[in-house]
Amino acid sequence: MSSDEEEYDIGNFHCAHIITENHKQAIYGISICQQAIPDENEAAFFFATCAINQICIYKYTIVNKKSSAKLIQSYSDSDDKEYFYDCKWTMFGNKTILAAGGLRGVVRIIDVAHRNYLKPLRHLGSVNQISFAGKQSTLMASACSNHTVALWDAEAALCLATYGGPDQHSQGILAVDMNYDGTFIVSGGLDNIICVWSTQDNEILENKAIAKRGPLFREFRLTKPHRIYFPIFHSTTMHEHYVDSVKWFSDDIIISKSADHIYCIWKFDENEKEPNILFRWNRAENDDIIFDVRLGLSIARKMLVIGRVDGSILVWNMTTLPVQPIKLTHRESQVMIRNLAFTHNGRGLVGCNEKGQIFIWKQAD
Repeated sequence: MSSDEEEYDIGNFHCAHIITENHKQAIYGISICQQAIPDENEAAFFFATCAINQICIYKYTIVNKKSSAKLIQSYSDSDDKEYFYDCKWTMFGNKTILAAGGLRGVVRIIDVAHRNYLKPLRHLGSVNQISFAGKQSTLMASACSNHTVALWDAEAALCLATYGGPDQHSQGILAVDMNYDGTFIVSGGLDNIICVWSTQDNEILENKAIAKRGPLFREFRLTKPHRIYFPIFHSTTMHEHYVDSVKWFSDDIIISKSADHIYCIWKFDENEKEPNILFRWNRAENDDIIFDVRLGLSIARKMLVIGRVDGSILVWNMTTLPVQPIKLTHRESQVMIRNLAFTHNGRGLVGCNEKGQIFIWKQAD
């Protein structure tokens, strides 16, 4: 199903399955594989979660109109002090890949079909979030606690560039997202700042070409990450608290959220000093400051979703803003929903919470 055919009647979601992982700790990372599963109907999908030092992969299927969600693979990091914060799916050629990073600063790359680790990507600080470019599926950006964003060719395990300087992010970076073409990165952090970075410097393009040649070449072994000190755009005025979620909505429109429950949809122009704010709203019902609660955005950009402290979920129809969101609730969902992800057609929604629970929501047929 193409993105233009995405269903977005958000009033008829129902909770189809609840899974509780054994650790019963907060699940920060959840991601749905957008690749079709061979020999399965289009409603089937893989999804992954990461929490403590574990990565879990599940398969959701429908057979004879009966749905099921089963754990099919799991991985435990050898370091029991690891805590994975984020995971994302991508493709290396025809290989289905899952990447996960967290507290220890190591992004694990898993070849799902062959059930083995590829070369890890090592950072000098914790990895709070990762993002892959849709059009360049080996290109990965990572948000780090050492105040920098790193750009990688994840298949080659080569760091192409690092972004950060004395006048930009001065604290840990919580959120990162790369646009579909892989030409821009947006980042947000503990310093309330949002930055937009370019991946098109000549030195970065040269490093990308070297990465494709492979590790047998001398140039590969001698390659150093290109350092970018200045973003092409930054704002200190949009948010007054930690920026913990950023999403590209289109080529020049970004959605951002801060820990004080302020949401912004805004347009950036590298020739302008301030953002053009298209829509701004405050969902706060009290003075609580809660961060590391991440926005979910459907593939076709028609639905936006966020979890709440009480375990409910707010879903916006992005084609009818500023209409109020639909609220989804379930009696078993009573604690903070940290992260949510949509299936490729927008008819499925998977969320995770503070107690190791996973909720699979489906639209009625």
